[in-house]
Amino acid sequence: MFSNTLAQIAPNHFDYMDIFDLQMVSNPEISPDGKLVIYEKHQFDVMTDKRMSNLWLIGVDGKGHQPLTSGKKSHGGVQWHPEGDRFLYVSSEEGSSQLFVYWLDSGRKASITNLSHSPSQVQWSPKGDQILFRMFVPEPSTSIGNVPRPPKGATWEQDAIYIDDAVYRFDGRGYLQKGFQQIFTVSAEGGAPVQHTDAQADHSNVSWSHDGQAILFTANYRANSEMDPNNEQIYVMDISSGQKEQITSNRGPHNQPKMSPSGNMIAFTGYEDRFVGYQQSELYIIDTDGSNERVITGSIDLDIGAIHWAGDGKGLYVGYQEKGLAKIGYLDLNGTLTELATNLGSATLGRPYAGGSFSVTHQGQFAFSSVTSQRPSQLSVGSHKGREKPKTLTSYNEEFFETTLVGQVEEFWVSSSVDDFEVHGWIMTPPDFDPSGSYPLILEIHGGPYSAYGPQFSPELQLMASQGYVVVYTNPRGSTSYGEEFASYINGNYPSEDYNDLMDAVDYVVDQGYIDEQRLYITGGSGGGVLTAWAIGKTDRFSAAVVAKPVINWYSFVLNADNVPFFSKYWFTKKPWEDPDQYHRLSPISLVGNVTTPTMLLTGEQDYRTPMSETEQYYGALKLQGVESSMVRIQGSSHGIASKPSNLFRKVAYITGWFDEYGGQGN
Repeated sequence: MFSNTLAQIAPNHFDYMDIFDLQMVSNPEISPDGKLVIYEKHQFDVMTDKRMSNLWLIGVDGKGHQPLTSGKKSHGGVQWHPEGDRFLYVSSEEGSSQLFVYWLDSGRKASITNLSHSPSQVQWSPKGDQILFRMFVPEPSTSIGNVPRPPKGATWEQDAIYIDDAVYRFDGRGYLQKGFQQIFTVSAEGGAPVQHTDAQADHSNVSWSHDGQAILFTANYRANSEMDPNNEQIYVMDISSGQKEQITSNRGPHNQPKMSPSGNMIAFTGYEDRFVGYQQSELYIIDTDGSNERVITGSIDLDIGAIHWAGDGKGLYVGYQEKGLAKIGYLDLNGTLTELATNLGSATLGRPYAGGSFSVTHQGQFAFSSVTSQRPSQLSVGSHKGREKPKTLTSYNEEFFETTLVGQVEEFWVSSSVDDFEVHGWIMTPPDFDPSGSYPLILEIHGGPYSAYGPQFSPELQLMASQGYVVVYTNPRGSTSYGEEFASYINGNYPSEDYNDLMDAVDYVVDQGYIDEQRLYITGGSGGGVLTAWAIGKTDRFSAAVVAKPVINWYSFVLNADNVPFFSKYWFTKKPWEDPDQYHRLSPISLVGNVTTPTMLLTGEQDYRTPMSETEQYYGALKLQGVESSMVRIQGSSHGIASKPSNLFRKVAYITGWFDEYGGQGN
């Protein structure tokens, strides 16, 4: 059984190896005068199974399009010099990640650092004479006991690893080295960096003051900071004296502190922490002396993302998501939000999560990565002046899509069978779709759970559609971008009626008349894995299921995931042993006795977010229950399975292969 995981795909349909032909745009940076844009062009190398990114330059008029770097290394983190004649970027082209400066007039570049760890949050000072960044600084490892050393020539086992930190491993990073993120500056000409912080705390959200005399950052300096996450405060540090002033005092989180152009105000995002799974992120303004803190977005029922001050200090350019779409807006200090651009997207191989990146000048010209449901991310530009309609400058992949068919995507809304909520979703039909036909359906559920799908190009779902499946994806309650009430409904109540929202979406699509009700399938990853396992404990309507990287038992999860101090504190009201019924009631393992659906488990071997132990215990339970089941362990993968093309192939192939075994293949 299940001998061939690679089903036949029609020659002109989007296929696995087509991934290596795609080119995508990411992280565009517009020049200070608004005339040029540098962006990252992402591709995937078939020989190394890795993503690579190179830098390209183009005028906002579409002219002068040219590469600035080449090769199979990754180049990114572009930051324009204030004068616009050069830019800095981060690259591993000489081995480890270093800071490089590129001069536009000569086309020459030079590395200006010799760093031991990768820099991040890199920024020029307002005058362009210094560069600010943060970098990990290791601390001595600790141990106890007095272990004898082996005699000369003896072969002993390697030393034990002594761990006394609550967060000792993290998904995508593995087991953590002791140390903290510290703040550095380096001269624009290069040389030895100057370390400005040394406290035993991570320093984040670094930015310059308006005059370059101080640095803004966030940190949690409390003695119990490791067990008290989400409580960073904003500080301003004088760069010459090193003196720090704490600006905020309310419980965090406080993110993205940015000083206004005049230096009299600081904008930041955050909320007053209520210790729940989801709270909406607001935009705040506070005077630089720490007084007169106020919420600007009180009347806007949307999360605020990236923020950038306008040059006149009368408002900010902000990123936000609304109904599954990532957008750019202008927010004045009275709280009025004006939409400037929509359909931001990212250079992803995976599922269709809403998102994207943008940059903006002080005068309001902006560049962003844009996307549609049919095409990967491209470069678009626009301007706040005159409310010019954004235009797209690149057209990567057009020749490829002239000969390759992908699934069409249709939006739908369905009324909840539970209450007054409206549930938003999308239907992806197979290439060569015939509405008079009868197709198998895959319900694909997003993770998070506090996140959102949108009409983004998704190679992962397109590969499913190419094999003859109608793929349905939705934003059930708990999803962001639909207001705080909708997202916070599942606080302490997950899974719950989000299951009903998913079933309502399936009913809606079945009612369209082209779905074979005997060939319904369900899958999802992370939070989607939770809901998949929950759903098959509630219904037997699905012919097969694939539960990917799930949480099966909340009791074991909060003690074994990579962020132990966070999950029990924010997703539950008590520790597991204080209220085990609360954890069991919301755990899919509580419903395993009802499951009859053939079920595959699929998880990355190095997944520390939803550890393999969650998958293993559900697999064991299904075997004890006599349910047809299997387990797939994706090698070389953490929680983000789609980060490597070959593992994306394996994920999709095993999912569709399992469904094919239970009647799914073909129209």
